[in-house]
Amino acid sequence: MFYKIVVIIMRLYLRVFNRWTISGRENIPSQGPLVLIGNHVSYWDPVILACSVNREVHFMAKAELFKVPIFRQIIKWLHAFPVKRGSADRNALRISAELLNQGKVLALFPEGTRSKTGELLPFKPGAALFALRAKAPIVPIMLLGTRSTFPLTLRGKIEVRIGEPICFNELFEQKISNEQLEEATLVIREKMLSILKEV
Repeated sequence: MFYKIVVIIMRLYLRVFNRWTISGRENIPSQGPLVLIGNHVSYWDPVILACSVNREVHFMAKAELFKVPIFRQIIKWLHAFPVKRGSADRNALRISAELLNQGKVLALFPEGTRSKTGELLPFKPGAALFALRAKAPIVPIMLLGTRSTFPLTLRGKIEVRIGEPICFNELFEQKISNEQLEEATLVIREKMLSILKEV
């Protein structure tokens, strides 16, 4: 309930103050496991991404955010769970797999950190790995204007472009090699770049 209330409030804010537009929302499958990927330039990106789709979204968030008790509870209500960056966090991997196996939506920022220039950084392989293991499509989402707009500016415009689902059906029944994982990661990054080039 808390998640839905926050999304409703933030959608209203975005419409009123930031000329928020979304294209490609029809590319989001209405059910089944799904991996969403987005570019990352602002702390507000998870909120804006969640507001832009019509399914509840679960996020990885850096473990440091969970050290403050009140804030920890709030982001848990917003479907975030901790991940220790810089190492293979088995608990975060387990939670991600469970969410996808339950047919839920997992959102990731495959750059692994915020881009300070706005340019798309190299991708880490996590998104492709989760999608392949869960036999789930990946939907790329480009967030535009989030770095300069928030917080509390009435001038900025936020545009969200949702790309078509990317499926690796031919790899679903295989044991994935590191080379195949790297190739799949390059494919999804190229899809993100193609959306950016259309701007």
